[in-house]
Amino acid sequence: MKYTLAIAALLGAISTEQVSAVAVAYPRHAQYLQQSESESSESSDDEMVQTSGDFFEARENGTGPLDKKYERVAPEHFSTGSDDLFMKSMIMNYAQEGKDKDGAPNGQFFMTEAQTKSAAAEVLGSHKGLDGPAKAEYLKTYFPRTWAHYDVNKAGMVGVEVMPQFMRFLASDQTLNL
Repeated sequence: MKYTLAIAALLGAISTEQVSAVAVAYPRHAQYLQQSESESSESSDDEMVQTSGDFFEARENGTGPLDKKYERVAPEHFSTGSDDLFMKSMIMNYAQEGKDKDGAPNGQFFMTEAQTKSAAAEVLGSHKGLDGPAKAEYLKTYFPRTWAHYDVNKAGMVGVEVMPQFMRFLASDQTLNL
């Protein structure tokens, strides 16, 4: 899923309008699409493929060399216990954080389909009381349509800020207390 934009751009499946929409929603990904549109056909595919090194995963928190250890920092409005605990959990435990051009965290958080499905399984278990085969069947039935509803540009990821709406849509319960 991480390579969706680069592959789509290479295949010519994404129009300029879609690139512009991606640029607004996912500025880190837009550079790959714009680069691939402006590159000549003589350029190598390796230059246009987004690598996994463009993001920090939640599991990388506290890792790295001593002089450049990655420490995930939630945005200020999600950093204390009195704030939105659901969003803090999504950011600290599931989301990817983008890197700036120097490789430092940029504070932009995204959720891939796999990360979102994992978070959804937790939410359905804790808030809807689903587990085992019932939860698996629910996810199999409703997760793909919900993902398609939120990943309209087929970017393979959505901004972490839509997770409350995503989970309520998935649960078919707009009053779900997250």
